[in-house]
Amino acid sequence: MSLPSFAISSDNPVTEQQLDTILNRLGQTLRPNEKADYLLLLKAFQEVTVSIATLPDYEPSTDLERFPRKDIYFPAPEDNTLGAWAWKFTAKDTRPNQGILSDKTIAIKDNISVAGVDCLQGTDAFTGFVPTADATVVTRVLEAGATIAGKAVCENLCMAGTSFTAATGPVHNPYARGYSAGGSSSGCGALVASGAVDMAIGGDQGGSIRLPASWSGIYGLKPTQGLIPYTGIASLETTMDHTGPMTRTCLDNALLLKVLAGTDNIDDRCIATPAPSGIPDYPAILDEVKRLEKPLEGFKIGLLKEGFSESPSEGGPYDTRVYQKVEDAAAKWKDMGANVEEISIPMHSIAMDLWLMIVRMGCVPGVMGGVIGRQGYYQNQLTTKMSALSTPEGWDKLPFTVKNMVLNGVYMREYCPELYGKATNLVRLLREKYDEGLDQFDVLVMPTIPYLATTHATPDATILAKISKGLGQTINTCGFDVTGHPALSMPIGMLPSLDNPDITLPVGLQLVSKHFQESKIYKAALAWEYNHPEWKEY
Repeated sequence: MSLPSFAISSDNPVTEQQLDTILNRLGQTLRPNEKADYLLLLKAFQEVTVSIATLPDYEPSTDLERFPRKDIYFPAPEDNTLGAWAWKFTAKDTRPNQGILSDKTIAIKDNISVAGVDCLQGTDAFTGFVPTADATVVTRVLEAGATIAGKAVCENLCMAGTSFTAATGPVHNPYARGYSAGGSSSGCGALVASGAVDMAIGGDQGGSIRLPASWSGIYGLKPTQGLIPYTGIASLETTMDHTGPMTRTCLDNALLLKVLAGTDNIDDRCIATPAPSGIPDYPAILDEVKRLEKPLEGFKIGLLKEGFSESPSEGGPYDTRVYQKVEDAAAKWKDMGANVEEISIPMHSIAMDLWLMIVRMGCVPGVMGGVIGRQGYYQNQLTTKMSALSTPEGWDKLPFTVKNMVLNGVYMREYCPELYGKATNLVRLLREKYDEGLDQFDVLVMPTIPYLATTHATPDATILAKISKGLGQTINTCGFDVTGHPALSMPIGMLPSLDNPDITLPVGLQLVSKHFQESKIYKAALAWEYNHPEWKEY
């Protein structure tokens, strides 16, 4: 590979000691007669790095005059009873705006960049990350007339499905203080369910939209990967990054998706995504549902057998009452004309295993300071901040979830590096198996989470005790992150907690369809919601 020249400036900082440091890190040596040549090549390369380092960076434009951020503050505990707000502020259009979200308030998950507002990402392992550009989704909701009310707490570096890992403290379930609201979009779930905001934008790499939607009793959609641009959002593993709408009603969910969806010509995950002008009118599906006596005539719903299976290991926290509640809810679609039958996709049983191979090894570059191989907008300030996590001080501040992920990922790199690629290959087969099932059915149905919300772990609990609060939690959600299929969690009833029968908690049902067929998911969900609006009574 060529260089522009061998010209070396007098102030070139590269030393032989630096070359030795690099070799030591690689665990390699150079032949003595070649070392001087490699040192000169490294010096020549440094000349190129200076030419790039001195250039101004590129970032998407953000109109802070039209969409100013006002009254930014961290709320006091009495104004943050669920622990769900990361920051409060107001952002809205200063021009007259009658967009389709003009009467809606929205919370933004705190791994999504809002220019001028500190992005905590649920952690104190690093501080001071203040984005200077808005994420695409932030720009789109503001242009649609929404009022952003603040940033919602996310779990520590977005690596937990429960809601007690954020550095700011636990996020409480709106139905029972001391219980999990689900994670990692925990604040989004709690704020929407409690009525603090109408909508939220969450993120999902293993279920982090659908888990809090299920346990908090709201609608949460993980769309087809790439349907909504991920530009300006902190990544966990680029092959499974998703962002999407979280709302109290299905209609609002469809409305928000219409605003968010469509390529932004920046995020390379959007390679198959149409422009915003080509996005379906998802909310209009409700008109069809209202108009027809049997709105799902000819519609085929498949109950995924493996999605109702108990844990293969002994002692799994699986609640057969949840299974029955989901089956009863699915049966109600028959009254709307749908055909509801069981389907078996045996490979679903190893979907979580495949996801683990990819997310564990894939998360390491981002956590330890940078991701490569993508075409899109890189948040370089964040990359610099994340590099602090590889220091002893940064590592010590990381929560148990992140340390476990990194240890697993580095173990894979050292002892079984081929399994990332093998799992990726097998995901293609998994995707085909889901699609074969979806050739027979319009949507697949299963419980979002196979048990009710758990209590928070105590601060002094052991690592295993903390992990047990979410054991098997993502068994029905994470597979669709690696295959990219759209999946919606919707609330369909309540059940008494096994810990305290006086407390009732929401049950979530998950709907899945083929890529870019969110309309089918919404058709089933809107029909159910329209015919059974009082889901809390079931």
